[in-house]
Amino acid sequence: VLAVVDGQEIKEKDVDQLLMSAGPQAAMMYDNEQGRKMILDELIAGHLFALSAKKQGLEETPEFKDTLNSFVNQSLARLAIENLVKDVTASEEDCKKFYAENPDRFTAPDEIRARHILIADDEAAADKLALIQEELKKGTSFDALAIEHSIDPTAKQGGGDLGFFSRGQMVPEFEEAAFALKESGDISEPVKSDFGWHIIKLEEKKPSAVIPYEEVAQQLEQYLANEKKTEKYQEALEALKQEYTVEIPQ
Repeated sequence: VLAVVDGQEIKEKDVDQLLMSAGPQAAMMYDNEQGRKMILDELIAGHLFALSAKKQGLEETPEFKDTLNSFVNQSLARLAIENLVKDVTASEEDCKKFYAENPDRFTAPDEIRARHILIADDEAAADKLALIQEELKKGTSFDALAIEHSIDPTAKQGGGDLGFFSRGQMVPEFEEAAFALKESGDISEPVKSDFGWHIIKLEEKKPSAVIPYEEVAQQLEQYLANEKKTEKYQEALEALKQEYTVEIPQ
């Protein structure tokens, strides 16, 4: 017990519950001695104002009764739904069957890893591009040229390395040129996009592959369980609409 307000106890678990309901970010901010003291002060204030409201007879006002009825209905509905779906799960058999029947959902797309040198589309672009291409022909490191000439942040961080990406993640002009490269080490001709001029080097290709069942089993179980819960909820809702009268005035 952290405080007693006119005989009503405020316990540590009350502070804990408020912290949990506030979300992880707020919990990090207030889960300390000073923060918990602030929450306790708010709970004490809440109890005091509730006592004041009772003294004023506000319990009998239509506003309070409407709010109370709304809260009771929402709480009962939530408990009924939780009770309805609490035992709904997806079996391993369900998961493996869905996995086998939907291979497209578990196939990782083609990916490539590439570097690029980005040059601003200005009056000096043609000369810069020609210089870079000449240096590449001489065997100068692509990474070094990216660090020296590229205006993209990836130049300083990793020699223009963009990591792995699949189709649909880059602007169309860049994507078309990048995926057209055949072998690791191939370098594109200059390609223009809204960002400027790119020279692209293919580092690695990762072909499309089926993701092993073991890697998706947990997410798949959760997905199918949620689908079953939604289905059970909808069935129960339709049954309740038949059992009780619902009128929507026009």
